[in-house]
Amino acid sequence: MNAPQFARSGAPLSTLSTITLLVKREVDSVPDDDGLEVENYILALAYAPGKSGRVGEPLGGKTVLQKLLFHLRKGVEDSRGSKEMPHFYGPFDEQAEVVAEQLEASGYLRIGEPLIELTSRGMQEARTVWESELVQRERDIISELKAYFADLSVDEILAITYAKYPETAANSVVRKELDRRGKAIAVGLVRKGKVSMDLAARIAGMSLREFMQELSKQRIAVIERDT
Repeated sequence: MNAPQFARSGAPLSTLSTITLLVKREVDSVPDDDGLEVENYILALAYAPGKSGRVGEPLGGKTVLQKLLFHLRKGVEDSRGSKEMPHFYGPFDEQAEVVAEQLEASGYLRIGEPLIELTSRGMQEARTVWESELVQRERDIISELKAYFADLSVDEILAITYAKYPETAANSVVRKELDRRGKAIAVGLVRKGKVSMDLAARIAGMSLREFMQELSKQRIAVIERDT
């Protein structure tokens, strides 16, 4: 299973936009017929250390796995034409779901509610993928992406995804509810330092000026100056 080579610059990873940019930088160097090895990335995401730094930290369920894969692959798909279908909860890759189910049936993954984790057999296979199939920059990107999503709720992940890629919410059964709660979700994401002001305003359904005023009303500081 040969995975595409991602960017290898020494720039630090800090935001979802940075991660997406790093993926996009290498798109033109990856032949179309190579594609993305979904098995590799599912195993790598399950194996990668999360926010706690522990290897094999469980993923937060099927929706979280789908969104992790979606954001990882989005840079490639933007440049080649989307392979994603609007789904009831947003971007949904049927191939990824089938592969995950096959990995479970083969004894590599344990898919429960709400967590997805590697079995002992899966841990061994995932370690091989992590150490032999991926270069260091790929491991960095996957680890950063997993850590970025680790302390977000499913609603927060969906809200970020829909705000960045509105077309993916076409058939979402939860979009209206997320829109109704958008301001509260956006404020929570700002408190966690997870999103830019512009993205937060889009999640809230407000102009940037209106959202900044809302933050001021709630006494949430968004500008810091050295003294």
